[in-house]
Amino acid sequence: MNNLRPRNLLVQTMLLMTLALLPLGAVAIFQTNRVATEAENSAQLALLAVTGRAAKTEELLIERAFGVAQFFGSIAGDFVDDPDACTEHLGSFIENDDTYSFIGILPISGLMTCSSTGQDYDFSSFPNFKPIMDAQKRSIEVNRNAALTGKSVFIVSEPFELDGAFAGFISISIPHDGLPNVSDQIEALGLQELVTFNADGEILTARSDIDTAALQLPASMPLDTLSTTQTRAFKAKNTAGEARRYTVVPIEGSPATVMGIWRVDTGLGNHIAAFIQPALFPVLMWVASMSVAMLSIYTLVLRHMVQLRKAMDNFAKNRRMSEPEKPMTMPIEFQSLNDNFEAMAQNIMQDEAKLEDSLREKNVLIKEVHHRVKNNLQLISSIMNMQIREAESEETKTVLARLQDRIISLATIHRDLYQSQNAGRVNSGALVTDIVEKTLELATSGNDVVDVTTNIELVLLFPDQAVPLSLLMAEGMTNAMKYISSSENNKPWLKVSLVQADDTCTVSIENSVGASVTSESTGLGAQLITAFGIQLGGKIDVEKDDDRYAMTVHFKIAEFTPETPDF
Repeated sequence: MNNLRPRNLLVQTMLLMTLALLPLGAVAIFQTNRVATEAENSAQLALLAVTGRAAKTEELLIERAFGVAQFFGSIAGDFVDDPDACTEHLGSFIENDDTYSFIGILPISGLMTCSSTGQDYDFSSFPNFKPIMDAQKRSIEVNRNAALTGKSVFIVSEPFELDGAFAGFISISIPHDGLPNVSDQIEALGLQELVTFNADGEILTARSDIDTAALQLPASMPLDTLSTTQTRAFKAKNTAGEARRYTVVPIEGSPATVMGIWRVDTGLGNHIAAFIQPALFPVLMWVASMSVAMLSIYTLVLRHMVQLRKAMDNFAKNRRMSEPEKPMTMPIEFQSLNDNFEAMAQNIMQDEAKLEDSLREKNVLIKEVHHRVKNNLQLISSIMNMQIREAESEETKTVLARLQDRIISLATIHRDLYQSQNAGRVNSGALVTDIVEKTLELATSGNDVVDVTTNIELVLLFPDQAVPLSLLMAEGMTNAMKYISSSENNKPWLKVSLVQADDTCTVSIENSVGASVTSESTGLGAQLITAFGIQLGGKIDVEKDDDRYAMTVHFKIAEFTPETPDF
């Protein structure tokens, strides 16, 4: 979990400040939401009130039409049996009031003989005739092309009774072209369209053309689902995909409902968006708080920390002390920290200088020691070479030559230590290669041919193992070349390997042995090989048969262990 935590100081501070401001932000959001809700409710009430006021003409027109229908329904019994009197009175009413284009009495039979035109009409075959008669309720319908007048009208139907029983409807047609337009004052408030519709979702009236008004209706809510006895307001997109705010106001006492369609970018619809601005207060408060906090942290802390970090980085990379600026505004804590760093850096540079001098002196001394040891061993080898030339006994020469080889091996190791750049470790692979080459050069003449196969890797060992390994290889190669011989018609062969696997090293010498080989041995070589194997901390395995001799040594590569002082 700790790896998931941000490590940047600015980020951590912002998170902590955000956590500290969370309660205030929650209160601000709660208050803002409450203000926005109240503002939304107020705006909706305002829009509903304006919608009701704007639709007052339609409301009065429909209410008056139903009132006229109720009046003629109350005297319909006098007209049913006297069609001429009915036509005279209804026609006279239409002539005196141009609001209506037709009035007629539609009986249950569907045969209208009493109307303002004086003609007979048969409505019994109309598709909606039977449902209307079965409902026996007042209704409002639209006829875009009335057969009687040829105009676009909406028809108000009021049921009437004769002798206490349902007898039919009083139908009144009102032309659409007589409806008023929306006033400029209401349009300035953002009213796009004002329509009325019935319970079936059919548009009855519109301030503009009905087809144009249909484009402004909500795309996701059919009108028949909106006809209700309660006012409501909502926001949706019209059929053209434009955002609109809708207000629905039922007309009391009639099956008609008024819908106001408002633009959301102007007028009262846009005023609601103004109430959303307080919702930005919590965000602005957080931004302002973060800005003050970040400015304070940068001015008082981060600026000085960055300056001190640059000085530390410069010292760590270049071991140089830059001259940091020390403004008067630096807090005393950072001033003290900067002074402590400068003092510590000075002490570190002084200590490192002393260590470098001491290390340089030790390296010079160590190399000088190895150089002198190598020279002394070479001097001893030269003295022994003089003794070999003066010796008369072959046995003496052989013993001195074997001893000289061991001394040369030691001198070679000290030469490599003198030239080593691997923290005092020796490339044992190179030593083994030199020993193999020199042994072959000394042990074979120009006409002797030995098939040599080597697999020698680079193995770095400290002198405590490099010296006994070299001496062991020298003794092993001497023994191998002493007893090497061909088998049958094959030429002599020799295989030498030095490989490393993790911290384990394996060295092996394998040579051919002839069946007729005989040689005297003192056993000193085998004793030395065993002793050197013990010094290596390894295990020696020897395999011997009629035509092959193999010696394998396995040992662990040891780390440097300083010698315990003897006080």
